[in-house]
Amino acid sequence: MPIMNDIRATLDTALAAVSGLPSIAFENAPFDQVAGTPHLRTSLFLTSRRPAVRGPNPQHRYQGLYQVTIAIPTDKGTGSAFDYADLIMTNFDGSSDIIGSDVTVSIEYAELGAQVFDEPFFILPVQIAWYVYAD
Repeated sequence: MPIMNDIRATLDTALAAVSGLPSIAFENAPFDQVAGTPHLRTSLFLTSRRPAVRGPNPQHRYQGLYQVTIAIPTDKGTGSAFDYADLIMTNFDGSSDIIGSDVTVSIEYAELGAQVFDEPFFILPVQIAWYVYAD
């Protein structure tokens, strides 16, 4: 499904452009985790693909979640995780569009998920709901 590759590339590029974030482990890409170092992990989920426009030029509405998981060493406290989350949510603000080379990804909302302690990290997910209209 080439549209998913375009969506992933657009969201990953937008995240990589945010200044002030730690290293990013993009989904299914090589990443060397350094002990005691904060990092982010990304995941892309398609939750629905439905017809949006019928007729001679039909389109589908694709929607899903782009999850950015913040991992902070447990001995560093939780404050920096919430600082990174604020930065991510500001850059992926609801009702905004991210224009990629082949697709425009619309952001519906960005919110925090449930945080957990997964030694040796404090984990805080940021869930970004997106949608795209495409052929």
